[in-house]
Amino acid sequence: MSLLYDQYQNLKERDKDTYYLFRSGNFYIFLGEDADRINQFMVLKRTPFCKETIKCGFPVRSLEAYLKVFKNHGLTIRVIEKEEKKSIEPILKDLKKLDIEAITPIKALNILKEIKDSL
Repeated sequence: MSLLYDQYQNLKERDKDTYYLFRSGNFYIFLGEDADRINQFMVLKRTPFCKETIKCGFPVRSLEAYLKVFKNHGLTIRVIEKEEKKSIEPILKDLKKLDIEAITPIKALNILKEIKDSL
């Protein structure tokens, strides 16, 4: 899966009512459910983003004009300029504190699950 799509899913889990608009090169794009929902207000060409979802968008130079239209429709749009990358430093710090000789397999699996969930 795409890191951008993972970020989109994480944001949607926190706030389903906000539309997330991502900067991707020279375009701003909506992903997944947002791409479908935004087309209720304006028609943007939908294309595959990855095998899990679709995208639609417009050129960067058109951002201000589109934001005005979205505002007129009362839509809450959050513009994401950069992919949010999570730091692994806190995870590595915690891992270094573990006593590998004393940890049980179940505890190790739980730790791996927590790391996966945090990324």
